[in-house]
Amino acid sequence: MPVISLFAWLLVIVFLAFIACMFEDLESDVGSQSNPNSQVQLAPEMGYIHRYYNKAISGEGLSYALACTIAGTIALLLLLKFEPTYGPRAAILAIPVGAAVGSISHMIRASVCYPGRESAHKRFEQPIYLDVFYGHLVPIATHNFIAVICITGIAYIQSNLTVLSGVSGASNPFPLPLLCLIWGITVGAIGSSTGDIHYGTEREFQDRPFGEGRRVVYHGQICRYGDCGIRTSKDIVAFCAKYGGPATGLTFGLIVLFENWRTVIGMMLGGLAGAAWNPGIAAVSGIGLGIAVAIVLIVLNTWLVRWARKKFGPFVGE
Repeated sequence: MPVISLFAWLLVIVFLAFIACMFEDLESDVGSQSNPNSQVQLAPEMGYIHRYYNKAISGEGLSYALACTIAGTIALLLLLKFEPTYGPRAAILAIPVGAAVGSISHMIRASVCYPGRESAHKRFEQPIYLDVFYGHLVPIATHNFIAVICITGIAYIQSNLTVLSGVSGASNPFPLPLLCLIWGITVGAIGSSTGDIHYGTEREFQDRPFGEGRRVVYHGQICRYGDCGIRTSKDIVAFCAKYGGPATGLTFGLIVLFENWRTVIGMMLGGLAGAAWNPGIAAVSGIGLGIAVAIVLIVLNTWLVRWARKKFGPFVGE
């Protein structure tokens, strides 16, 4: 039974990871953060005046590391204050409040970034649109809040996994804020790498053939008009919510799933902290399973790429 409970809590972590990374990617789309932001940044210099929100605060990895760490720190302080009285129920208050503080700090940095960046484009006659500025702050904060509350929840579960699952030694030894820092960097990095592919340079470059890539000569020449008039970053989010966000969340969720799965299977083979607990067997088994999973994924990815090129190719330039 303890093993089943442990697996159940790990699946909860996987689900939270999927939601966290999906909304992290969509939040970066709200503000044109990360790699696609370079196209928004270059557009005025190429003569393309736009109404996209422009905020690459410090890269998704660092900005989410800061927001999640702030959330984890506030949550830990509230837990230390209220857990002696209310027990585990204190987390119902601590996690949302911590995530709210982290999201507010993220929104403040986003609000400073937009006028600062666009004022630098005054020489290119790029105005600062106040309705774009005000209209994107709430979506930035709400998308960020969902991502941060999920990350803080993951860190809390990992910190208390022994109590929750009944398996001795299952809790992560790192404190809650440090786990939030690690997961914040991870979710930001995966959102930046996987999310960029699906971000929709397809959306910003709809006047270019799909599959040809973004040639240097096209940099900054973004599409500024959409289905319902002048396009903003919120229109990009609506597009990415169909494919880019779920694909990014699935990537992070699968990483967490396979990582936790191989670790728990290794622990089971090593005795799962029982009387015959053998950490050497647990470590070797977990590493071996991880290598096997990586090999299978590489083979599947290679097959998928070849199938896609054969079915939809040849692409322009090949």
